[in-house]
Amino acid sequence: MLRVRRSAILVAVGLGAATALIASLLAVLLTSDIGTLLYLIAVAFLGIGFVGLSLGVGLRKGRHMSIRAVVVFVAFLAVTAVVVLNQSHFRPQLFWLAWSHRYKSEVLATSARSNGEFKHIEWDGDGWGSGATGDWMSYVVFDPSDSLSAATKSDVPEKYSGIPCTVIRVRRLEKQWYSVVLDMNQFWDKMHPAC
Repeated sequence: MLRVRRSAILVAVGLGAATALIASLLAVLLTSDIGTLLYLIAVAFLGIGFVGLSLGVGLRKGRHMSIRAVVVFVAFLAVTAVVVLNQSHFRPQLFWLAWSHRYKSEVLATSARSNGEFKHIEWDGDGWGSGATGDWMSYVVFDPSDSLSAATKSDVPEKYSGIPCTVIRVRRLEKQWYSVVLDMNQFWDKMHPAC
């Protein structure tokens, strides 16, 4: 009986963790930073209600039911926290995995630059748009010679050949394709020609 109960708890915890992983990855992939924050708030409110409900059911049906529910919620919350807190590490790869074909076709459709700049398009942003925290813009860049590969090892803001603005981070997405994050409030477009 004890073995069956432990197995049931492990299966429930595994399902809770898997559900959290899928829901958190979808929140990171399909929403902005504000959307992810709203997702976390919703998880907190649902979690409080879920724990309260499971404790109420546990009082009527036995302690092991409420313990199982709380353990499942803790697993769900732990996986959600790990995914959301580390989203900056895997969000670019997740975006690239989901939509690289679209980005590649858009970048390659842009005309070649006569001034030696890389072909690029706007990709992702961070910050609160002109707010006190600033705005960091990210671009998908096509680098046919892979000259940016050395830049992926540097965390120091720098200027690179082919990019007119100061770069704070370069991530390699795949051979010849990079995510380039510009310094705060710098934009690589016609409306902001001087960076």
